[in-house]
Amino acid sequence: MVLTVETPRLSLAEGEFLRLDDARGLRIQPAGGPLWITEEGEPRDFVVAAGETFVISRDGRTLVQAMGPALVDLRPRAGA
Repeated sequence: MVLTVETPRLSLAEGEFLRLDDARGLRIQPAGGPLWITEEGEPRDFVVAAGETFVISRDGRTLVQAMGPALVDLRPRAGA
């Protein structure tokens, strides 16, 4: 995955989602509002709150949905 953004903070409305493909190693950091995250092939879903970090652990599709108005920072894996 190639991710190029000028402003790594995205604003999501409640229910809005991001679709990330083949983003293994990408760090997702909510700066406001909780996020629901599911990874393709992973039986568990995750809820990540502001101040926490989630690292995508596998390739495939990852969906990130705002559970309320949210700000989210996307950071590439270290060394990427």
